[in-house]
Amino acid sequence: MTFSSQRHFAVWPWIALLLLLVMRLAWLNAYTLNSDEAQHAHVAWAWTQGLLPYRDVFDNHGPLFSWLHSPLLHWLDNRPDVLTWLRLAMQFWYVVALGATGWMARRLYGWRVAVVVVLVAGLFPRFFVVTGQFRTDDMWTAMWLLGLAFIAGAPPRAWRYFVAGLAFGCALSVSQKTLVLLATTLVAAGIVRLLRPVDAPRAGVRCWAAALLGLLVVPTIFVIWLAMQGVLDDAWYGLAGYNVGGAGKRHAAQQGLWFVLLAVGLIALCLHQVRQRSVRGFDWTVFFALQGGLFLFLIWFIWPLITKQDFLPVIPVLTMAAVGWMSTWQWLVARPRLQRALPVVVLALELATVLIYAPPWRDTLAGQRQELATVLHYTDETDTVMDPKGDSVFRTRPYYPVIESLAMRRLRRGQMADTIADDLVNRRTMLVILRRLPPSSARFVMLNYVNAGGDIWVAGRMLADQQASQTIEVNVPGDYAVTDGHQRLSGSLDGGPVADHWFLDRGTHHLVLGGGTPVALVWSQAFDRGWRPAPPVLGG
Repeated sequence: MTFSSQRHFAVWPWIALLLLLVMRLAWLNAYTLNSDEAQHAHVAWAWTQGLLPYRDVFDNHGPLFSWLHSPLLHWLDNRPDVLTWLRLAMQFWYVVALGATGWMARRLYGWRVAVVVVLVAGLFPRFFVVTGQFRTDDMWTAMWLLGLAFIAGAPPRAWRYFVAGLAFGCALSVSQKTLVLLATTLVAAGIVRLLRPVDAPRAGVRCWAAALLGLLVVPTIFVIWLAMQGVLDDAWYGLAGYNVGGAGKRHAAQQGLWFVLLAVGLIALCLHQVRQRSVRGFDWTVFFALQGGLFLFLIWFIWPLITKQDFLPVIPVLTMAAVGWMSTWQWLVARPRLQRALPVVVLALELATVLIYAPPWRDTLAGQRQELATVLHYTDETDTVMDPKGDSVFRTRPYYPVIESLAMRRLRRGQMADTIADDLVNRRTMLVILRRLPPSSARFVMLNYVNAGGDIWVAGRMLADQQASQTIEVNVPGDYAVTDGHQRLSGSLDGGPVADHWFLDRGTHHLVLGGGTPVALVWSQAFDRGWRPAPPVLGG
């Protein structure tokens, strides 16, 4: 492997790239599981049910990703292995992202450098693992890099800038973080452009107008559509009000100072490099280093909530800038063996890190598949299921907000109402996935539901004694049965006719059984479908 740009046919790049794609398939179930995956899948599924994002289901991302992937959820309806197939679909965006990066690198540095950039960026542990998950950031990253690929190192043409703007508009319709990318891009481009030779080709007003027009096309279409559906205010809350309101950075003044100092230092270093390198045209290497660095500093020190996926769009361009810069080092060019060995060592270290962090033999989706299969088995499509973020994917939720980091912070501070218990009652939710619930709601679930394995809780309660006459307090209306742990028991409810199941309204009920040893009052549908409550542990 070498950084030389000399052109001749070689087989090894194609073999290496093919192995990288094979690895992506081998890791489908091994990428670390993230709760965002089920949330994105649930929102995409909601489109297939005629539900509107922002109004009927909560979403704090742009609508393009969920709308575009909704046909997949229609095809995969009620499949417990849905995330495996959705992760497979994400490989398209991975190929687009790396293809765009390789396209830029080939134009700027030659095909050999491009292959090294694609391999190193594609196997970079965070990029490799996070882009394997089903998440909006995969498409966001691909669209951003595709937009850059149309203009980086190419002669300025209006049509190129329009297509680039169109791709950036798609990225903006997926994630609001595109605004941060655009801001850092304009700053970096302005600084590098000021130092380029006067006679170098420049993108004129026509190009920038075309880029702005392309940028507005897709977001404008969605704004008009949301306005026609009457959900523009709901969308504004989900996209802006929710993400910004209540979020704050700890030690904001200190963090801001660090950002200013590091940004100034990076700009000074890049200015020095521009003068030292004396590139005739626009110095794309310095531009990518400056844009990527400013974006990292903004996320680290200014952005209120830092996540692993925030860095995806700049990992490939920073890799490209670093490898492209190294390819100009004369002392390295004079050592061809070191040239060939260096990428191999880097790739070996990346592969070792990936194997340690996410070994391919570990099925991280096994528990999720089992839980989803259980939920789908016990519930019908008309049933609601309470989960943190849409974990049940194919079932509607009784509680509108998702319970993620920002929501948990608001709940703790009293900035958001905890109406979960009331919603469980009003929507007659008979199954709950008990994760991330605030303490009061979790207490309500544990008092009015019975554990059905793992985090799944089914409506009902264990009986305090095994007497034939029972006084039962019901807080979640629904169809219930009394069981001895193996079968239903018949009896008379509130003086009515004998039956083996009853619809119980909220309140106190008196039950007289005709025989047997009552153990639990349980949701009859789950019982009919095979679930049995664990018998009480008797003292010796």
